[in-house]
Amino acid sequence: MLFFSISTWEPKDSEKIVEHFKELKPPANIKIINQWMDLNGGRYFMLYETESPEAYAEFSLPWSDICYIDSSPVMESTDFIKLMVSKGM
Repeated sequence: MLFFSISTWEPKDSEKIVEHFKELKPPANIKIINQWMDLNGGRYFMLYETESPEAYAEFSLPWSDICYIDSSPVMESTDFIKLMVSKGM
């Protein structure tokens, strides 16, 4: 399943965030597809794939002391439309 996460942090924590990024090593069951930084600062976007709730928690929890993570399961819009049509919606 694909997840899109938006991480936000306070400007005062930027140095801590950089240190965490240097150490970023996703669990074996997490496949990072792409990552983006907000050029205005304070936000980080990531698209990744996992089928494991345990890997999701292992990947997200170490960040909970310095940032907020808002994650949502996502799918490509064309696939979503096909799914809805197949369900008669």
